[in-house]
Amino acid sequence: MDFKILNTEDTIGRLIDLIRDSKQRVTLVSPYMTLGAEDRVGRVVREALARKVRVALVIRKDEQTPLKDGLVETMRPLVEMGLKLFGVPGLHAKIYRSESTVLVTSLNLLSSSFLNTIEIGLWSQAPQALQAIDAFFKREIAALAKAVEVHDAEPAQKARAGRERKARKEQGYCIRCGDEIAFNPTRPYCRTDYEEWAEWENEDYEDEYCHRCGDPFPATMAKPLCGTCYRALA
Repeated sequence: MDFKILNTEDTIGRLIDLIRDSKQRVTLVSPYMTLGAEDRVGRVVREALARKVRVALVIRKDEQTPLKDGLVETMRPLVEMGLKLFGVPGLHAKIYRSESTVLVTSLNLLSSSFLNTIEIGLWSQAPQALQAIDAFFKREIAALAKAVEVHDAEPAQKARAGRERKARKEQGYCIRCGDEIAFNPTRPYCRTDYEEWAEWENEDYEDEYCHRCGDPFPATMAKPLCGTCYRALA
């Protein structure tokens, strides 16, 4: 496969060019990031989104690496423009891909990586290299990726809202968005989210809230109640 080896400065330059020259799609795989709408990379991402380029950002998200407070809020301008954010547990790979170019590198989307560290990049536009990276991405990353919603950055607010909901147990809660709905364990979604769930009908797909108390809980259609609520109704 035809890859060109890049130093730190060239890696950063090629990354900027990859995003700036994109016409259809950009995928940014960076476990750790401080991407904002106004920093160097953020500006070219914003420009790409304005050109209707589909931009996806994949970061690390697991129990050892939760979202930092305010991270999604910092990115809100880009998210509102259409940036899609995904989380993958244990992610350490860094890959930047457009429809025509790929950059495999040690470079995270961190300001410290741009200023203080020695990085290496492997850059290519060769069809064989693009196909190999796409196969790796699909097998090792996309298969584990889950969409990250804005409210995922606010676990404290979730928990507080859940406690407030407990006082009104005559109501049920949509297990995806948390809105109040009629309590019905056989239909634990609001109308909008039920229609979305019904497209796939995966009874084991994990959502966000207990249907009865509204606390954060990996509820599913098959198991919409947390353990406490299930035992209380048994």
